[in-house]
Amino acid sequence: MRYFVLGFVCIVGSLLPTASVLGQSPPAPAVKGRSPDAAAEALHTAQQSHLWRVGIWGGANAVGGLALVWASSRSGRPGRWNFGAMTAGWGIVNVGIAASGVITATPPPAEAAAVLDAERQFHNILLFNLGLNVAYSAVGGTMLAAGYRDVSKAARWRGFGSALVLQGAGLLVLDGIAFFASRTRLDTLLDPATAVTLQPLPTGVALTAHF
Repeated sequence: MRYFVLGFVCIVGSLLPTASVLGQSPPAPAVKGRSPDAAAEALHTAQQSHLWRVGIWGGANAVGGLALVWASSRSGRPGRWNFGAMTAGWGIVNVGIAASGVITATPPPAEAAAVLDAERQFHNILLFNLGLNVAYSAVGGTMLAAGYRDVSKAARWRGFGSALVLQGAGLLVLDGIAFFASRTRLDTLLDPATAVTLQPLPTGVALTAHF
């Protein structure tokens, strides 16, 4: 939110700017509809819930992928074996990232500006992850298509490609849920309306516009 403060001083018909008005600190942006404490707790809860969903997704992939590796022959069923290996690897990484986040994440300070900054950062991280998820699926789709052409170790390409498509699609759904929820919270933190107030001062009046 930007604040523009104009000071007016009337002295015998002349209008002069007041330096003290221009030097005043702008008020912190208000958290519309809820207190900063509630907004900070809502963000922290949403982050924890997202990390738990990612952790559960990763755990399911790790268990399922390892089961495929154990039940498949690398030489007899290379496509299924490599699909399982790639899926298990992604699952283990996702579990590690989620566990680290759950343990270390803390709520932002219960201040309007701090909550807004934290929400924007979470929103931007999710947006970046959505782009990565699309890229994962695109690379996986390319590898999968290549596996049906005359390439060396085609079954391996199909296994790895299928696993990448699965991971990209799954994480796209999870990050998308968190992203749109973050967008909704941002709408409650930001007031799009413009307000103009006129405040009397000892040496004049201050016109303040809130955007």
